[in-house]
Amino acid sequence: MRLLPIPDANGNPMIWINADHLVSVQPITHRGQTGIVLAAEVKVDGMPLQRIPLGELTDASEVQEAFANFLAALQAPN
Repeated sequence: MRLLPIPDANGNPMIWINADHLVSVQPITHRGQTGIVLAAEVKVDGMPLQRIPLGELTDASEVQEAFANFLAALQAPN
């Protein structure tokens, strides 16, 4: 069993999940006060959707980079 730390916007683990139970990860964005608010919607088998806040960024390229970093953190070996 491999446990994945699901990080918050500061990089600290919010929850730990079994990698075998991860169903999907999607970026969710909306306009914030000063930029684009990014969250990751994580679906784990047997659990309700988890929305992980990843921060407010200034442009689309930063959003893509932040989500790519989030995915890379999920794929990194513990």
